[in-house]
Amino acid sequence: MVIILLAVFAILTFISWIKIENVPARVTSGLISGGLLLATVLMLVANFNNHFGMEKVTKTETKTIYSAGGSKVPAGMMIAQALGTKSNNYVMIYADKENAKPTAHFVPNKKHIVEAVKKTATYKLIDTDKATVTTKTTRWEWQNDFFKLMFGFGGEGHSLYKQQTVVKLPKDTWVVMTPAQSKAVQAKQKAAAANPAAQAQQEQLKAAASAKIAAFMQANPKASQDQVKAYTTKVTAELTAEAMKAMLK
Repeated sequence: MVIILLAVFAILTFISWIKIENVPARVTSGLISGGLLLATVLMLVANFNNHFGMEKVTKTETKTIYSAGGSKVPAGMMIAQALGTKSNNYVMIYADKENAKPTAHFVPNKKHIVEAVKKTATYKLIDTDKATVTTKTTRWEWQNDFFKLMFGFGGEGHSLYKQQTVVKLPKDTWVVMTPAQSKAVQAKQKAAAANPAAQAQQEQLKAAASAKIAAFMQANPKASQDQVKAYTTKVTAELTAEAMKAMLK
């Protein structure tokens, strides 16, 4: 619409100053049409440079995520590869559904590099029970239908301003490792299958878990089966995570 108005006001300005012979009428119409032309140009420039007629709208979405190691491994596992150095920006591998195949997330789209640089993804190990991913997306949206009609020809509406994603993981029951560390841990686990010392370590882990569960039941004699089961799962995950972290050293 703004392009049409520019053309109309430009034509009117030309006609006013060139075709109208009456001086008072020429000046009056010329100033009005010229002023409207200038105002339209200024609004167009303001829209291009400062998103005039638009506002930032932020949407936040949080979802539960699942271990890249599957449910057979008691501890949660996520693989993270840093993008660049000291950027605190990562490609992360985890599963979107329980027992689903893990996939890579937040891989920059090289075909849309301008939009890719507006996106960041990082992770935190915190005191929480569930692993979640929270994405905060801010986009430029039209303030109302008038501005959309005026400037919407270029497709600026719904354009991305920035997107920030934070993956939050339980610090006691999840382990984060790089792709190289993941391969090293898998190799150590395969080697441990035939290693008597490693098997003894597994027995020690089971004994430690049993001792903690027994202590919990003694301290909470009225605990329900579900409570005992939940505690058992938590303790097993914590001890497994400690063992996996030891392998990374």
